[in-house]
Amino acid sequence: MSGREALNVIKEILGSTEIFDVNYEAGEIFKEVCGSHPLLVDSVTAEALEKMKSIALKRAEGYPLQYIFGKWEFFGCEFFVGEGVLIPRPETELLVETALPALNENSIILDLCSGSGCIPIACSKESGCRAYAVELYEKAFSFLEKNIAHNKANVTAINGDALDNSILSGIEFDVILSNPPYLTKEEMSELQKEVRFEPETALFGGDDGLYFYRMLFKLWKHRLKKGGIFAVEVGDKQAKDVKALMELEGFKAEIISDYAGIERVVKGSI
Repeated sequence: MSGREALNVIKEILGSTEIFDVNYEAGEIFKEVCGSHPLLVDSVTAEALEKMKSIALKRAEGYPLQYIFGKWEFFGCEFFVGEGVLIPRPETELLVETALPALNENSIILDLCSGSGCIPIACSKESGCRAYAVELYEKAFSFLEKNIAHNKANVTAINGDALDNSILSGIEFDVILSNPPYLTKEEMSELQKEVRFEPETALFGGDDGLYFYRMLFKLWKHRLKKGGIFAVEVGDKQAKDVKALMELEGFKAEIISDYAGIERVVKGSI
């Protein structure tokens, strides 16, 4: 069977589902198994085809493709992922891009609710800065440690609560970052099937989705160096509310939109 024919088999399996981009995911499954683009593969073995079909059938049940592969790319780095840790998403790269202009090899950054560690690892790899990553939950923390080692990043993992600002006492930070849980109670009840496999603790931000923003700004603003920045990713239509919460804590805040014009990051300085 040719690569194109095998790809069509995978697309047919995925096409019976609610998967948003069947072509993309079918291509990713093919590349994961065969190591190349379908059009560059003249012949697919029966064993490879069965492996691809097995992956596609599991994906068709709603299980996240990233968990099936056990890894995913973010900002040019490879991250291990699995049940218990939030999957790195392309939109979160804007948070890294927001931080980078303020970073150099002498900078110290803090990432709160770190999960897989994709944010501090990407920042450290790109800028040479020293990073600290705080993650409370054991499953996520194990992925954080594994990803730091895998990427040989200058990041220290802290198994602790982001709402405990006594962590790392005595250290002030040039940049504080977070992609905290921000889904509302209503949004949690309407999650896509695949997202339901991800940890609720990394998703639910209280009834209005703003709980962690309120707490993080209040608790950590005094640990930011003068002239430093505090930047967070926000959910759909939350940017103005999060900006207002920042300003209540004395920050000068701004909203940053992604390339699609979606308000994605709020950045503040004191």
